[in-house]
Amino acid sequence: MAISYDDIVNADFSDLETAAKSWEGMGKRFGTLGGHYRDHVRAAVDADSWQGEGAKMFGKWGGKTAEEYDQAEEEARGVGALFRLAHATFESHKKAVEKARDDAQAAGMDVNSHGHCTMNLDKVEAKKGKKVADRYRENSEAKAKVEAEWTDSIKKAVKEAQAADGAMKAAFMADPKEPDEGLPDGFNGSVGDDAVKAGANRAAKTYKSLNEGQTPSPEELREAAMLTRGLGDDPEFSRTLINSLGGPEGLIKAHNRLDDLAYSDDKEHRKTYVSLDQGLAKNLASATKNPETTFYKKFQEEMRKAGLSKFDLKVAENVDGGGPGQKIRGYQSLVSLMQRADGDEYDKQFLTDTADAVRDAEEKSQGGHSDVWDLRGDFHGKKYAHFADDPYDGLLKIMSDQPDVSAEYLDPAENDNLQYLLHDRDWKHVDMGDGAIGGHDPDKESKDAREGLGLVIEAGTTGREPGSPGEIFGRHTPTEARIMHDTVNWLDYGHPDGDGDPEDNRIGEADKLLKQESFSKMRTPLARALSSYIPDIVDTISADSPGGRSGDPDPLLLGNESQIQNGRASLLRVMRGVSEDSDNYLLLHGASGRYMAEQLADTTSDVGNRAAKVGETFGAITAIGADLDLSEYDATSEKNGDQRVYGYHLVGSLANAFPIVGDVAQRSVDSYWHEWLKAAESENSYFTRDAISSENQNTEDALDHFLERSGKAGERSEEWVDTAQREAGQSYVKGRRATFGALRVDS
Repeated sequence: MAISYDDIVNADFSDLETAAKSWEGMGKRFGTLGGHYRDHVRAAVDADSWQGEGAKMFGKWGGKTAEEYDQAEEEARGVGALFRLAHATFESHKKAVEKARDDAQAAGMDVNSHGHCTMNLDKVEAKKGKKVADRYRENSEAKAKVEAEWTDSIKKAVKEAQAADGAMKAAFMADPKEPDEGLPDGFNGSVGDDAVKAGANRAAKTYKSLNEGQTPSPEELREAAMLTRGLGDDPEFSRTLINSLGGPEGLIKAHNRLDDLAYSDDKEHRKTYVSLDQGLAKNLASATKNPETTFYKKFQEEMRKAGLSKFDLKVAENVDGGGPGQKIRGYQSLVSLMQRADGDEYDKQFLTDTADAVRDAEEKSQGGHSDVWDLRGDFHGKKYAHFADDPYDGLLKIMSDQPDVSAEYLDPAENDNLQYLLHDRDWKHVDMGDGAIGGHDPDKESKDAREGLGLVIEAGTTGREPGSPGEIFGRHTPTEARIMHDTVNWLDYGHPDGDGDPEDNRIGEADKLLKQESFSKMRTPLARALSSYIPDIVDTISADSPGGRSGDPDPLLLGNESQIQNGRASLLRVMRGVSEDSDNYLLLHGASGRYMAEQLADTTSDVGNRAAKVGETFGAITAIGADLDLSEYDATSEKNGDQRVYGYHLVGSLANAFPIVGDVAQRSVDSYWHEWLKAAESENSYFTRDAISSENQNTEDALDHFLERSGKAGERSEEWVDTAQREAGQSYVKGRRATFGALRVDS
């Protein structure tokens, strides 16, 4: 018996999704068992120690058993794919029926449980006026005709749902062809293949019709979106879809058309087109999961050609300064599409292979050209976030969702990617014309330049996704430390070991470099990353690091206790540079305050040494704020009634980045924020005059109060407090002097 209107609108298809997950889980378990069989059973009996007829017979049947495990895995996954296809198909048709019903109701119809429409004249009057309602009251034939039209609209949607139900029933009951491997009548890995491929081809047909300028029906668009997203994790579906579109070039054209519709031609239905684009991105991630497949190798080969080909995209023409005829490159479209899915959905090999291909396209030594991505107009800001005008930086942003991939990609011990990105690369992709003035390149860097670079450095140096909540203070892995150590040196000296490059004009000027607008997007991710290196920074400022205050060319590699060993001046200049955004300064100041409080809470070492370390560190970091305008924060802090929040209300989205400390340390830093703000702000008056020799009573008072609270929180004696204040006060000026010297303030 065919399903009815009432069956459809009241159906709950969530069990289909549950079933799909269960079958997929079974497939995964079969895969694990097959692996164990090959590694432990087959490997043991395939050894030379077993020979003769028994060994030969096992070799024959053992191979069949291994094949059966493979077929079982594929069959379970195939059934799971069928359930996903059914879920996507039925949900799509249910929504189509519901839309037909909703449209009828919006027109003044009452719809009964059979999908039959009856005109509600009171509703019609309320919606369309008394004249229209009276006309239908007086003309029953016209009323019946309208009712029949709306009823037929619902019936049409119901019939399509019934047809889809019948097709799915046939797909589940179909007898698939016998596989070439395994046992006769054994597991069958081809289950569901035909139905899944048919679904992919239907979705591809909808995308193609969009490419050709046609207008698919809402039902076709809805089904394509549901199929591509519902079956996005199925590699067979995804590969079939991309192949049906025409490979990389067809995929690019499909994305570009959806982008044109969403942001230029049909903004009213943007949500629909973005959903279709998200489905494509999910399919791209699934199709490229396995770099050993023929599909993957062919895709990368064809993508290297399509990635440099030029395509039409309306956002490139409509941007300020763009103009008619401006075309974009295929890799710009590909990365724009990739941004539609979560970065952690992509396989590591696909990310790195694509990043390498993009770099090759722009690097002269690889036959590329640095202007390959140049476009007229600056695609910065939220308005153009959907377009990856700089595909390399866009890829880095996607990659940052996977910290392990980020670390491997930037590791200076394995490659020169970090050097290329921080030192060698030409970031000027805003085309300002061909005329060079005085031999200089007239092109400009985008205001959004290095956004992805900042995020991938944060991920690669912390082992956490960008913006993750703060953790307990600790050290880092060798790879993380190498990346951060070299990042600081490249930014400050233009050289990985801090020696400087005589031909580079950035020697010892990271603070000035990071103040530039084209580095603005890099500052906050770098500040968050630096906050997790506060123990290393404090050791360097106070000469407690093996490299001392002058640092060492290499980081200190001690397993998961590795440390950076940059020179103190370089670290202070980088910290000042990222502090151009004052929230970042408050984050670094707050993180160092927490770490110092934790050091004072330690009862295993001499208070004098610890207090001296505290004083020198606070002197250096407070002085970083000397030329920052902190008055806004000061006023906010003064107005805030609850002072036990340690500046959380001041730094907004960065509040969760504060590292975690123990109760005693937390009590030490509670309530002191307002005083330290005044201390940091008061340094401003010393920044341009006798900075080194002058005293700053505000900072000395704040330091004394901080140590007094630390003593109270830890239930210390008055003698402990006196010793701490004396030692910290003496070393405070050393830290101050170090910062002013690093920032080139004349004494």
